[in-house]
Amino acid sequence: MTKAKQILIPPVGVLRTAFLYTGQGEATLMIVPNGQKFIYVLIDMNNDKKNGGINIKALMSDLIDEGDKVIFVNTHPHDDHLKGIKEVHDEISITEVWHSGHKPGKDHDEAFQEMMEVIKDIGKNNEYVLFGTNDENKVRKNDKVTEVIKKIGDIDFIVLSPAEYVSDEIADEDPDTRYSRIHEHCAVIKFSYGGREVKSILITGDSDKTAWVEHITDYHKERLPSDILSASHHGSRTFFKENSDDEDIYEKHIEEINPLHLIISAPKQSESKHGHPHDDAINLYEKHIDKENIYHLGKNRECVIVDISKEGEIEIKFDQDLVKEYGFKNDDGDNGGQNVKKSVPYIGSRTSRIDNQPMGNNELVV
Repeated sequence: MTKAKQILIPPVGVLRTAFLYTGQGEATLMIVPNGQKFIYVLIDMNNDKKNGGINIKALMSDLIDEGDKVIFVNTHPHDDHLKGIKEVHDEISITEVWHSGHKPGKDHDEAFQEMMEVIKDIGKNNEYVLFGTNDENKVRKNDKVTEVIKKIGDIDFIVLSPAEYVSDEIADEDPDTRYSRIHEHCAVIKFSYGGREVKSILITGDSDKTAWVEHITDYHKERLPSDILSASHHGSRTFFKENSDDEDIYEKHIEEINPLHLIISAPKQSESKHGHPHDDAINLYEKHIDKENIYHLGKNRECVIVDISKEGEIEIKFDQDLVKEYGFKNDDGDNGGQNVKKSVPYIGSRTSRIDNQPMGNNELVV
């Protein structure tokens, strides 16, 4: 059995979400229960060789079997959320592509064109566009008009952003303005699962303060509460502020989300060309989330794996083996030339309470 299958395939009936370490970028892999089988949902991806990020193509090649259904969801067409998708498709054959509908200008569309090549290969009937809605499991066909219900196995989801009027407005802007508003036009999606007590994971992409203030929070207040929050924009302050000098700090969204756990997909701050995660953002997150429940993937170069059982129990595990096996390495054999430190234990043993199999370095049961 490959390392990817050993670590990522959950017991039947468990929703497993792996927040993969990708250096300066983001990639979230959901292994979704579908009866006795699984559907694979890859949300965003990047190839950060400099910082020893996971080689998504190699990992997916070891994980996916012929005939498996693989959905790729792109929150927005920035390189660090999209770069390399064509080579992944060439390796494992993506089944469907869901995306925000944002079209960048010519100076910024290399990765976008990769995605368009994948869509051309799989056919327009397998392309879906994301628009904010009040209804569960609803997306639109590639014409951006026809609404369809698209269940993903046994889970539910709801698209909270981008709103249709935002998409229409930004689409009419000139390329430079359109691209400057890409984070306002970012997809935000909530995924839910569990029987007796439903648990939720909120994926926020790089959605910024403007998107939340003007288009998301007030419209979706009742739909925002989530147990697990993926930090917007790699822990950037832009979730709370326009810029570092903005004194009008926005916190209504985090108050409504009220998450128990936060995952930040970013390298070490010293490795990030943008200084992610920003100190002022971390300070604001810590006002609303216990410090020990904030997990920065780059701190120990590890992946965070969240399991939700049929009954709605959450189990969180911390794994470095995927990075060791699939992380890009320099010629000296090191992951990005950096030493990988062992994780500081959180709570619990190294054995999963759900499947009773060793996995990663430590775990947290909640």
